Amino acid sequence: MAKGGGSYQLGFQLSPLIGGELDTSGDFKGGPHKAEDDPLFKMAEENRDGGNKMVKKGEYEPAIGRYSEMIMQTRSLEQEVDIIWTDESRDAVRQLRAAAYLNLSLCFLKTEQWTHASNTATRALQGDKDPPDPKENVLTPEKKAKALFRRAQAQSQGFGNFSKAVEDLQEALKHTPDDKGIKQELARLDREVSKAAKAADKKLAGFLNKSSEKGKDGIFGEALRPEEGPKAKPVPNEPMKLSDGLWVMPGNEEKKDEPPSDDKVDYDELSREIAEMKEACPEEFANLREQVTKKLEEQIKQQEEEAAAAEANNEGKTDETEAKTEEKKEAENEVPVEPEAAA
Repeated sequence: MAKGGGSYQLGFQLSPLIGGELDTSGDFKGGPHKAEDDPLFKMAEENRDGGNKMVKKGEYEPAIGRYSEMIMQTRSLEQEVDIIWTDESRDAVRQLRAAAYLNLSLCFLKTEQWTHASNTATRALQGDKDPPDPKENVLTPEKKAKALFRRAQAQSQGFGNFSKAVEDLQEALKHTPDDKGIKQELARLDREVSKAAKAADKKLAGFLNKSSEKGKDGIFGEALRPEEGPKAKPVPNEPMKLSDGLWVMPGNEEKKDEPPSDDKVDYDELSREIAEMKEACPEEFANLREQVTKKLEEQIKQQEEEAAAAEANNEGKTDETEAKTEEKKEAENEVPVEPEAAA
């Protein structure tokens, strides 16, 4: 399917009439022959040349039709019975088919058909058999670098999969170490990955304390989501008696307004960026989710330990206060002893 709908149709070639009769001078007369002499091989070459001219003019969709027909012709050629197959002729057919896939990957990149671009680049490298046949690995080092470069572009531009794109570019450099275009693209992706990692690390701490309103779409699961942190004890608004002689008075402190800070996290903006990361770069999102989960577990454990310590401390103070209160009550209720008179 073409971008935005539509389809591709196979073309046909008509032979001219000479003197009112059909020109059959170029027709194949049959009998054992080399693959290179077969009409299907020659038509595949014509489709290759025609597709290349279309690409130069920017006519990518018609070129896709020519290259696709070229692939079908090479497959049909391998089924011919009168061909005298040699290693050279089989290699020539495989070279034609690999070139068709390589050119298709370019056309699909230009028309932003990312999945097709990635798949055809892979088939250019290893052929279209499943499992791959090592004999289909026929591209020269320079063309292998092209296929890897185009697959990397599909992964980075189409899917935001920078890690796979970097792997392909590093492999491409092994085939063409001096290729400046590959080096520039690799450097650009390295910067993008580093930039995304720094942005995620900067906002990670603030995001840990923010509950997502989207439930399962959040950066961590419900099982690890804290409720709202430790809840503050209610502040009394009138005197409250704890025990005889012990009262708690409400505080008169006024709540101070927090000064504005540039370090505050805009959680709405952060949630939007996290959602974009999940859509555009699933692997980076998964890595960030793993980091968040680990930090969150550590934070929950720390909060539980602090809460337990505070509770134990409060119980100790309450016991001490009650003991002092009882001592005071006993002292107040004790009857004084009169001194004995002198003899």
